[in-house]
Amino acid sequence: EINNHEFDLPTLMRDYWGNVFPMGGIGGSPFVGETGFKAFSSHVAENGNIIVVFGPHVGISEDGKVGEYLRGGQFGNSSACGAVIGAYNACLAAGEDAKFDSDVYDMQMDEIKQEFARHAKEISTTENPMAACAYQAFYMVKERIRKIVNTQFGSGKLVLIGGIQINMPQASMDDHFLPLMFEVHQAGAPSEDLISNFQDISTQQDLKTSPWAATTAQREVFSFMSWSPPAHSPVYQAMHKYFPGALPSQALHERKRAILKRYGLTAENTIMATSLCPDEINNDPSDLPVIMQNHWGDVFPMGGISGAPFVGKTGFKAFSSHVPDDGNIVILFGPHVAISEEGEVGACLRAGQKGLSSACGAVIGAYKAALSGQAEQEADPSAYDKQMDWIISQIAPHAKAIENTENPMASLSHQSFHMVKDSLFECVNNDFGSGYLVLVGGIQINM
Repeated sequence: EINNHEFDLPTLMRDYWGNVFPMGGIGGSPFVGETGFKAFSSHVAENGNIIVVFGPHVGISEDGKVGEYLRGGQFGNSSACGAVIGAYNACLAAGEDAKFDSDVYDMQMDEIKQEFARHAKEISTTENPMAACAYQAFYMVKERIRKIVNTQFGSGKLVLIGGIQINMPQASMDDHFLPLMFEVHQAGAPSEDLISNFQDISTQQDLKTSPWAATTAQREVFSFMSWSPPAHSPVYQAMHKYFPGALPSQALHERKRAILKRYGLTAENTIMATSLCPDEINNDPSDLPVIMQNHWGDVFPMGGISGAPFVGKTGFKAFSSHVPDDGNIVILFGPHVAISEEGEVGACLRAGQKGLSSACGAVIGAYKAALSGQAEQEADPSAYDKQMDWIISQIAPHAKAIENTENPMASLSHQSFHMVKDSLFECVNNDFGSGYLVLVGGIQINM
């Protein structure tokens, strides 16, 4: 969440370009994989463009220690990036020939350890191992970004901006970003390397070679306030038939906020995480994740495609270590599903597109793959799509039953909620202190 301050590059770019699709997990690697990028790139406007900003982060403490950061409400420094440093320390302690047990509920940390295992000893001999870790993490993230992105989405440009986010020690100091890559790609055209635009020979190193349903009075009021669609509309009828009890984000937030206030939760003593699908349609200004972030402050994204918490046990451990002393944690989690203007569940008309697309694309894609028998097939060893592989494995046992329901897309959303909830419960705990762990789960409905 320290990468999402008001003047951090990701925030500034979001405020300028609009909604964001978060591809990264702990360490910054794009764990949404090939399926995540395929889903995201299918959302591009006709003849439109894509910008991807990527990279790890590293803290610098007030006394100049790289890899350390004093978080709000805490008395002592903690590590940043905690996942990368934790992986490095584990590899160093285990030795060069170490073999780490895999954990399906900690797959992101497993991969970071595998990446750092062959570099840990060399990193330990550098002048500043924490700085060397940050650069090695950049190469790790860049390699995986290159593996999953492509220009098959249309005639527009794919812009890749990579570097290292540097978290500064005081609120009065804006965080910095070290640019290490700035490229423009387009189908049928040569790639352009624009990194020189970030260079000032008099002050900077050579960045390219740097070593590193029923109507009620309540619902009528919601419609009057433009929080909900009109009661006579097909989208209203579909929403309340298949998702009874659904509430507008603003109403749900205010009710939840009032309840949590009774327990002493405030923006000052509480940190927030989400385990939601990174689809950018979940981040409109009126959506619950954004409204909650505006109230509680910076957010730690735990979710990958589908909303499952792919940051795993290590991600939660890192996040919960950031809690203020005697503070609390709020986690918003769940899958999402769209309803079109005609009332079709699972379909969404995205900005700049002429036709409907699926939402959630990853879950629906996994469901179709399971029906086709893909779950029984051997995975392609050259592919990099761990999240989608996991989702297919979770949906496959239920696919036939879902197919036989009145509305498979609605049933799939409810099954996805149980999938996300069960996996979240495998990752979270209240070992972080004396405060509350608040879990707010449901299904995000894109109108």
